[in-house]
Amino acid sequence: MSRVVLRVENIVKTFGKTIAVNDVSFEVYEGELFTLLGPSGCGKTTTLRVIAGLEHPDRGRVYIDNVDVTDLPPRDRNVCLVFQEYAVFPHMSVYDNIAFGLKARKISKLDIDKKVREVAELLDLQKLLWQKAGKIGLSEQQRTAIARCIVVEPKLLLLDEPLTLVDAKIRERMRRELRKMQRDLGVTMVFVTHDQLEALMLSDRIAVMREGKLIQVGTPQEIYDNPINLFVASFIGSPTMNFLEGVLRVVEDKLILESDMKIDLMRGIDTRPYNQLDGKKVIIGFRPEDAFISPEGLIKGVVQHTEIAGDRKIIHVRVSDKCSVRVFVDLYALIGIGDVTSIQVNPLRLHIFDKETGLKLLRAGV
Repeated sequence: MSRVVLRVENIVKTFGKTIAVNDVSFEVYEGELFTLLGPSGCGKTTTLRVIAGLEHPDRGRVYIDNVDVTDLPPRDRNVCLVFQEYAVFPHMSVYDNIAFGLKARKISKLDIDKKVREVAELLDLQKLLWQKAGKIGLSEQQRTAIARCIVVEPKLLLLDEPLTLVDAKIRERMRRELRKMQRDLGVTMVFVTHDQLEALMLSDRIAVMREGKLIQVGTPQEIYDNPINLFVASFIGSPTMNFLEGVLRVVEDKLILESDMKIDLMRGIDTRPYNQLDGKKVIIGFRPEDAFISPEGLIKGVVQHTEIAGDRKIIHVRVSDKCSVRVFVDLYALIGIGDVTSIQVNPLRLHIFDKETGLKLLRAGV
């Protein structure tokens, strides 16, 4: 296990009557890209600001390298924060932007020059050093802002939604550059975003937040494959997970969902793991990629809509009066609006949630 660089313990932060961060705890390991993910207003940026020292928690402690920094000012924490708007000095050269923190520390000119050129080479900025920062592209401005941080060798690099303001094509390239840079430098990074695809692409681990609380921490694969509750299941994935609600029935070798119609979820199975759930109000979840069209499919429905998704097509199938499900099919599959079809779900990929609490009860096959 890598060394713990950051430990956040039971942080609470309120603004008036609003609880922005509610008893949040987690650890970040050396060299890790750790992402705080959640919808707007969930407390992720406030948590980042508490780590940076820009906000003081009402309760809880922050440790960096096992030193309690909760009451230290930002300048004494050896962290660096890159904001959503990169805040480069547009009238200054890239060189002077990168050197800014070093000059403030009154380091010799020779050492400043050496460090600036080393970092510029790492981030592919060496050809832009004498250009005005306000005249270069957004990707280069981002790298300049990050270079200005890492040149002072912080323990932690904190990024608050740094890719939000750029268009999709540039954002895709900047994601790749950011991840490569983080790995090449081995810098420990805490990254804030509301974009779940961005979090899945970039992160070593993800902390999903909602309404000030930390809901689940895990690798992207763990979060995607085994969401702890309905919120995580619905927030992670594009398209989102399909949900069918009703009463679960276990009959001989069959698993049946009773709602406004009976849906056979599985047949010919060992029902013993499900016996405890017989008669329980549940929500069944499965991802579009975990289902397929099949003549033997147990879920029947009518195609209501289709949409292109790269080299595949998503079909929306109405399976009852209350819901429809989405399934991926081949781009050239001969299926269209109004067709009656049957859907088979991978039985190992069914997720069963408690309808009342939203908590995961069971994942089929596990």
